[in-house]
Amino acid sequence: SQEYDYKKITYMKILTLTTYNVYNYGAALQAYALQTYLQCMGHDAVLINYQPEYLTRKYDYRWVNPESKLSRYAVTRIAYRVMKYLQRQTTMGRKRQFDRFIDSYLKQTREYRTLEKLCQNPPEADLYVVGSDQIWNVFYEAGRDPAFYLEFVTKGRKASYAASFSYVDIPQKEKKKIAECLRTFDAVSVRESHGLQLLREMNIPGEWVLDPVFLLPIEQWKQLMVTNISKEDYLLIYDFEGNKELKRFAKEYARRHHLKIYVIADTYPLLYADRNFMKAGPREFVSMIYHCKAFISNSFHGTAFSIMFNKPVFVFNRHRHKVNSRMESLMTLFGINQCILDNPEKWEKAYYYPFNYEQINHTKQR
Repeated sequence: SQEYDYKKITYMKILTLTTYNVYNYGAALQAYALQTYLQCMGHDAVLINYQPEYLTRKYDYRWVNPESKLSRYAVTRIAYRVMKYLQRQTTMGRKRQFDRFIDSYLKQTREYRTLEKLCQNPPEADLYVVGSDQIWNVFYEAGRDPAFYLEFVTKGRKASYAASFSYVDIPQKEKKKIAECLRTFDAVSVRESHGLQLLREMNIPGEWVLDPVFLLPIEQWKQLMVTNISKEDYLLIYDFEGNKELKRFAKEYARRHHLKIYVIADTYPLLYADRNFMKAGPREFVSMIYHCKAFISNSFHGTAFSIMFNKPVFVFNRHRHKVNSRMESLMTLFGINQCILDNPEKWEKAYYYPFNYEQINHTKQR
C-alpha cells in the first residue's frame, strides 16, 4: 500500500476557496482531496464557506434565469417554478448524500453569502489557496467573481492550486483583468496545459499540476469508500447529456465484454441501463468507479478517478458546454487521448484498447 511521505515544513493556517457545495461529484471530491492533503502535512486547513446566490440556485425554487424566455411572463415563471420543484424532488435522496458528505468530511469556516460580507470580515490565515476546478472559467459566474481571485485578502500570502480556466479562448478584456489580479499572487498553478499557455500570454509565471484528487494515494480513497457495492461485473456510465453516441458505444462494449450496464444518474434514469443509481453521493461515486470493469463518461473527475484506479476509460465530448479542453489535456498527459471517442471510426480499436497502466502510473508519480 502507498504511504504518505510528506516533507516537514512550517505548519500554517491555510484557507482554501473553491466551488464545492454545488451537488457536483468532482467539486466536492477535489475540495476534500486538497483539504485532506494539507491536513496530512500538518497544516490547519479549512474551506472558506462562500455561498453566493449564484452557487445556491439549484434548490432555490423561486429563481428563474432572467435570460430565459420563461422569465418574461408571470404565468410561465409560475409554471417553471412548479416544474423545477417537482423535478428536484426526484433528486432529494442524492442531495442528502451530498449534504452528509460536506458536513462529515469537510472543515469549513462560517458561511459568507456575499462578496461584501467576505470583504468586510475576511477569515484570517497565513496562506489563502484558491482552487481547484473551474473557478477561473469566465463563462461561469465564479470566473468573474473577485472572490475567486482572492481580492478580499488584505493580509497573508495568496496562491492557486490546479485552478482551471476551462476554455482556451478568453476575451482579451477578461484576460487583462485576470492578469492584474494574478500579479498579486505569490504562486500560481493551473490544472490544464492550455492554462499554462494563457498564463504565459498574461506574463504570469506558473506551473501545471494535476487535479487535487491525484494528491491522495489510493489507500486514502479506499478509506472513504462504501462497502455495499454490487459484486457483479459492470460497465459504469456517468453521462451529463444523454449522449446517443455514448449509448451506442456503451451497449456494444458491454455486449462484447459480457458486462452489466450501471449508470450514476443525476436527474433522470437512462433507460438502456441494467441499473440506475439515483441517490449516489460522493463516496458512492468513488466506490463505483473503483469496482467497475470499465468507465465511459463526459465527466472530468470521473475520468480522473478511472485513470487513478487503472480502469479502461473512454471519453465522449460534451456538446452543451465547451469544456472539452480539460479532458483533452488530462487524457493526452496520460497518453490515452486515443480513447477520446470523438469519431465512431475510433470505436473498433477502443473495444479492446491495450491500456499501458505501467506508463500511466509512472506519469502519476512524476
